[in-house]
Amino acid sequence: MRKTRGGIESADEADLVRLVAKGDRAAFEELYRRTSPWLALRLRRRCSDEQIVADVLQESYLAVWRAAGSFAGTAVDGSAAGWLWTIAARRLVDAFRRRARYVHPPPEAAEPVAAPAAEDEALAGAVSGELGSALNTLAPELRQVLQAMVLDGLSVRETSVLLGLPEGTVKTRARRARIIMREALS
Repeated sequence: MRKTRGGIESADEADLVRLVAKGDRAAFEELYRRTSPWLALRLRRRCSDEQIVADVLQESYLAVWRAAGSFAGTAVDGSAAGWLWTIAARRLVDAFRRRARYVHPPPEAAEPVAAPAAEDEALAGAVSGELGSALNTLAPELRQVLQAMVLDGLSVRETSVLLGLPEGTVKTRARRARIIMREALS
């Protein structure tokens, strides 16, 4: 890894986090430049409110600046991107909890909506035919786990944090979802 006057060259994200832990602002700016578009996209998949996404991004990078020294990296089979996503996912859950505390919808808004969720529509558009039909037969909690692990590429640990479930539950649901999908496609 070389640090130049104009920026940081040939540093991967893990190296950048380590430099951020030492208070290197240029490394932080480079980490933000590289990861914020990707992180914003992943957050938008989970939340359609742009204000919440912007707030979660800001809170996440503030947490990265403050806690970069706690990044264990490859010592625990982790990546900087995974660590950053875990921070952002926790901040998103916190934002949803804060919003739920202060928002009391009128009783008529509590009725179930007949239209499918935007995420389900996007998933159906990306996955069609027999596979799409099989996905639609899954219970929502199984489909969430399968989507997080397969489509989003999250680990069991990251899925556990994102969905607020114990890792064992994530593994069980993923196994059940795969069995149901296998049966539906055979």
